Amino acid sequence: MVRGNKLMRALFQIFLSLCLLLSSMHAYADEKAIKLLERTTAAAKQLNYDGVFGFQAGDKLQTVRIIHRADVQGEVERLISLNGIERELIRTNDMVTCIYPEGESVQADRRPLGRGFPGDLLSRLTAASAYYDLTLGKQSRVAGYQAQELVIKPIDNYRYGYRLWIAKESDLLLQSNLISDRGSVLEKFSFSSVKMGLDITEQSLTPQMKGNEMAWHRAKARMKSHREISAHAGTSIWKVVWLPEGFSLIKQQNRLKAKNGAPVEQRVYSDGLSSISVFIEKIRARHGHLHGGSTMGAVNVFGTIMDAHFVTVVGEVPARTVEKIGRSISHRDSE
Repeated sequence: MVRGNKLMRALFQIFLSLCLLLSSMHAYADEKAIKLLERTTAAAKQLNYDGVFGFQAGDKLQTVRIIHRADVQGEVERLISLNGIERELIRTNDMVTCIYPEGESVQADRRPLGRGFPGDLLSRLTAASAYYDLTLGKQSRVAGYQAQELVIKPIDNYRYGYRLWIAKESDLLLQSNLISDRGSVLEKFSFSSVKMGLDITEQSLTPQMKGNEMAWHRAKARMKSHREISAHAGTSIWKVVWLPEGFSLIKQQNRLKAKNGAPVEQRVYSDGLSSISVFIEKIRARHGHLHGGSTMGAVNVFGTIMDAHFVTVVGEVPARTVEKIGRSISHRDSE
């Protein structure tokens, strides 16, 4: 009996040791994943590279050439659209110039070609990493390079996840998949070819296109302080009762709708990576408005009518998120 008890204690100690070992290995793997994301964010800004990547969303494919140089003065990159509307974009640190050919109207959309892949995506992922679990995945091969997979899962079901493939030798991001809450790929960025460590000349960064230009200073979205949020809350008759953890107000404006002059209140919330817009418009006449949900690729929309106002919530988040936010909005007089 005594021998049996000793055996049981020995087995229990072995089991406990294995559990502690597995736990420490898991924590080490998570730490390695965090360090890899940090190195990859730095590599996208500090490396010289010249490559072609595709951006796939639904049945739409955008192909872009990117030429990136980093030196003591900072970053310069040139992006050239290879299909669809012809245009070039030159970014020197935070100053951006977009060039359209003669005869083409200048687009108001300030989103860069390729949605800021690879650098901007990584910066936003790093800013919002507190709301995601990072783990290392399998090793693979992308654009001719050996790559390490980095799996980024949200801490809740109100955000999308990501799967990244990172070049093992240089830490450059080679591919990024936006993953739905059901596990399907919603958007995909992927280099088809890229050369790194090049001597990038001034000529290769000089735009070849002549035409209409639009320039702007790229400002980073800033989370508003509690004081600013409270100050705005006092001026609005509307209250957003629920938001996913980590989302804060970054922008608020009131304007008149161009078509019918109806006042529209817009608020933008973000966790540093994803953004959600809320539009509240007073009903002035009978016209169509979204009731319920609608989906277009990674973007979900929820619309309803509340106290003679149209309420619309739009975001690159799961459908349940925009619906829950929309249903939580209330008129302060009804409290």
